[in-house]
Amino acid sequence: MASLYQHSSFPLSPPHQLTAPDPPRAPPSSYRISTIPSSHHHGSAFPRPAAASSLACHCKALARDHDVDLLRALQYNGNGTLHGEQQVPPQVLNSLSDGLDGDGRSKRPRICARDCAKRIMELPVEERVKVLDLLQRDDAALTVSDYNDILSALARAGDHASAVALFRAMPVAPDAHSFATAVQCLCRQGAPDEAKLALDEMVVRGFRPSVATFSAVVGCLCKRGRVTKAMEVFDAMSALGCEPTIRTYNSLIGGLCYVGRLEEALDLLNKLKGSPKTPDIYTFTIVLDGFCKVGRTEEATAIFHDAIGMGLSPTIFTYNALLNGHCKEGNPLRAFALLMEMCGGEGACPPDKISFGIVLTALLRAGETAAAWQTYKLMERAGFEADGRALDTLARGLCRRCAADASALGDAREVFAKLVASGHEPVSYTYCLMAQALARGGEVDAAVALLEEMVRRGYALRKRAYTDVVRALCDRGRARDALRVLVLVMIVRDFVPGRNAFDALLGELSRQGRRPDAMAVYAAAVKRGVAVSWKYLSKVKEEEPVRLGVPQ
Repeated sequence: MASLYQHSSFPLSPPHQLTAPDPPRAPPSSYRISTIPSSHHHGSAFPRPAAASSLACHCKALARDHDVDLLRALQYNGNGTLHGEQQVPPQVLNSLSDGLDGDGRSKRPRICARDCAKRIMELPVEERVKVLDLLQRDDAALTVSDYNDILSALARAGDHASAVALFRAMPVAPDAHSFATAVQCLCRQGAPDEAKLALDEMVVRGFRPSVATFSAVVGCLCKRGRVTKAMEVFDAMSALGCEPTIRTYNSLIGGLCYVGRLEEALDLLNKLKGSPKTPDIYTFTIVLDGFCKVGRTEEATAIFHDAIGMGLSPTIFTYNALLNGHCKEGNPLRAFALLMEMCGGEGACPPDKISFGIVLTALLRAGETAAAWQTYKLMERAGFEADGRALDTLARGLCRRCAADASALGDAREVFAKLVASGHEPVSYTYCLMAQALARGGEVDAAVALLEEMVRRGYALRKRAYTDVVRALCDRGRARDALRVLVLVMIVRDFVPGRNAFDALLGELSRQGRRPDAMAVYAAAVKRGVAVSWKYLSKVKEEEPVRLGVPQ
């Protein structure tokens, strides 16, 4: 077995001459605990540095005055320079730059004392003082228990890399606690292969790993999709008489779902239901979520009801997984019904922002504006805010709905105002649809103001939008304002209006008998290549004597 110490990537100390390792021994397949004498712990599978330096020798320069020196160390930059100074104090910058030592061997940088000081200062006062007291001693005076205290302190401070590096460089034989801490740190670093190596070595040396140690390795392997190796560790755990917990089973079930082995995960769940290890709601949620992700929501729904039948209360994660499954399969209305179920009833799990977001987005994508509006109002009452993209889409849906339902205009205006107030800039299409809805709903002045705002901001205009505004103005006899809109489009934006806009304005000018204005509009249309209807202009010619009061 390759030793964990042989591939250290954490520079704790300069490399030293390694002793020749004994021939490696493979762990027994059954993980039987061997009774290796303690005198042999220092040899076989773990080659040790002949003069290994521990973490203590790197921090002694800082440990003399405890917190005073540590606080002083924190004043220095990462390269050892004091804030505002350029010099590097050798006492604080306890790292060696790359180069060659006296024997011509390459040197690796040591751990920066400032970083160590930061980690130790984050610990509680009692533990910080205890670790600093240990760091004052000589390496020869430190026992394996002392090293375990330092390892635990680094692990609790979150410095897993330094803890692993110290474990690899320990000049004394590690015990079960040392191995357990190293395994946990390797798992937290996301190194499943090295964690399994440490676990194997722990068993070979005659130590019995705890349930937590086994479970940590199983979970780390499953998170990386290494389910086959995780099953090996799981089987070895049972062979050693170490009973897995429901957390261990959950890790394994999650790994099976992660790699798509859903039937195996479901079989393991069903076996758990008939065993003393009763599955919890998290177990059901893992399997349910796995089925939802591959489009098997019907089976996921059956698992959901099975969990409820066992007396378990679904959590928000359970509901969100099912909501997501319905929406991904194109059933947003079923997700909407489930969301309504979450919002009402005693003991129901109230939806969170993620729940509302899943359903609202799916309903908008499917064009279910009425249900999307209800979802938005429920979301607002629950104290959550929809994101700008959802508001933008909802505003467009409500604007389209205004064509069939005039009462939806107020809702559209509310959402549009909320969208603008949120700081999310609506897209030009949303502006145009809003202008159309306002024009059709009789709020013509607001529609004109919105068009002017679009021109000011440089948005692209849709022909349908300004045509509807021009028509609405002409229907109210406001030919001058309609002409101003066309001038705004043609002159300011250098955009050619469509035939319908010209026809609407010519029709109103003919009704008012304004021949010069009608001729000017007609000439502008012809000049821009727009084929407008001649009937409006001929109508002006026929009615002109009457309108001007000239006798026939």
